[in-house]
Amino acid sequence: MENALVPAAGNSSSPVKELLAAMWLCCLLLGTAGAIAQPGPVTVRLNGATADAAIHTAIQLAKKNGSREIYLPAGHYLVSKPVRLPSDFTLRASQEAYIELEKGCNQYLLQNEDLVNGNRNITVTGGKWNGNGWSQTRTIRNRVDNSAFCFGMFFYKVQRLEVASLQIDSTRSWGIAYMECDTVHIHDIHFQQNPFRDARHTSALNQNGDGVTGGGNHVLIENISGFTNDDLVAFASGGACFQGKMAPFPAYDYTGVTVRNIYPQNIYDSIPALKAVAFYTFEHTAVSNITIENVHGNTAAASVLFYSLFNKVGHFRNVRVSGISGANVYSRSTDPGQPRVYGIISVKNSVMDSVLFENISRVETQYPNPQFLFDSTTEIDRLTIRHVNIRHSGLPGNLLLHAPQAVIRNSSITAIKISPL
Repeated sequence: MENALVPAAGNSSSPVKELLAAMWLCCLLLGTAGAIAQPGPVTVRLNGATADAAIHTAIQLAKKNGSREIYLPAGHYLVSKPVRLPSDFTLRASQEAYIELEKGCNQYLLQNEDLVNGNRNITVTGGKWNGNGWSQTRTIRNRVDNSAFCFGMFFYKVQRLEVASLQIDSTRSWGIAYMECDTVHIHDIHFQQNPFRDARHTSALNQNGDGVTGGGNHVLIENISGFTNDDLVAFASGGACFQGKMAPFPAYDYTGVTVRNIYPQNIYDSIPALKAVAFYTFEHTAVSNITIENVHGNTAAASVLFYSLFNKVGHFRNVRVSGISGANVYSRSTDPGQPRVYGIISVKNSVMDSVLFENISRVETQYPNPQFLFDSTTEIDRLTIRHVNIRHSGLPGNLLLHAPQAVIRNSSITAIKISPL
């Protein structure tokens, strides 16, 4: 019987050779397909266009080519409207890229695209961003999408957000705002806000000039430094008040917030940031599982504050605060408007189930105010204070704890040292 694999006379090929050749060709094609380069980020090129147009064009090209990433090289980008980032998108900027908001345009520098339904998977890194703060005018309306809060960067209802490795200069309101977000990582940010409202050098402290502020679940804020006119880092469980007018952010309970490595700094060598870290609740809401670690630097008011606003007592649950150093240093005589009701660590109008304060230090040369101040409406179920070291320049008065009418049901206060310099 003739073997089907034996070539017929005069046929120089065989089924086996043809099969092997076909297999080799398939492997070659598959390997070549695997080596095809993925589309790279789209570089923003001004080329005579406005920065608004050039950035918008780059975003559209990056969506079309599938990279969903743009890059801003070194240069000056004067924008008059927000950079709007869609879902699944990355903006990277050179550290020498300077993005400036046009004076008087009353806009954000950057926002997520959908301020109604939100977006997902947004990353912003690099650059120096300037909002020309006191040239902008805020307008608070009944909805988030039609208000002009004049934040530097604004993220609303974003799932999985990262903002990193950049500097934000003067903004009219918060430098980086994230509200109703989930899974947030903001890190390695430096702030340098303008401490004056006008050419007469009128102080801008207490004017809602936070650095990083927002509300959400599963939040990590770390490695934040610089000067701000209000809180360097703040967390809020609902709408903020801007000089007496409430913003239209609903109040929610949140959980899982870590704030660490926070460094408030002076500007012009003598003006400190107002507060380092502050947590706020609205409408009787609760924030749970809070960790604050490594906050170092002097402030005008509290280093760490927990405050339920507008006489609506809120809850802070399972709180751990460690590694805090600094004092209140702003002169009350030169700025009598600064509040005198804060301790270095303060709790106001709030209920806490369990709170630990440990590894707290302070060098005090000016004011004999208490390290811990709990106001008359504070309730704490379990309070632990340990490893506190306060050194002072012979100041009389209570330098440790002031809580004359607070309700503290269980407490442990150990390893306290107060001594002169």
